[in-house]
Amino acid sequence: MTVTMNTKKPRKPKAPKLVPDDLINGLLILVEGKDAESILGESGLAGLLKKQLAERMLATELAHHLETEAKQGELVHHQTTHALR
Repeated sequence: MTVTMNTKKPRKPKAPKLVPDDLINGLLILVEGKDAESILGESGLAGLLKKQLAERMLATELAHHLETEAKQGELVHHQTTHALR
């Protein structure tokens, strides 16, 4: 009698997709028939996406910083005028 053991590793659960397939397909249509540099290079699709993402993140961070700074400034102004009374 021969016993066989299952030696397959259990599959890891798939990570959730950050970008929907439809969006990826739409982007790939824009570069259809182009060379790898047009897609993956710094001046290509990947480079432009990276640049736009970085700009959006920096703009959001700056807006948050300025908003926080403005709120802190209002608090300091209120405390100063209250102390002067």
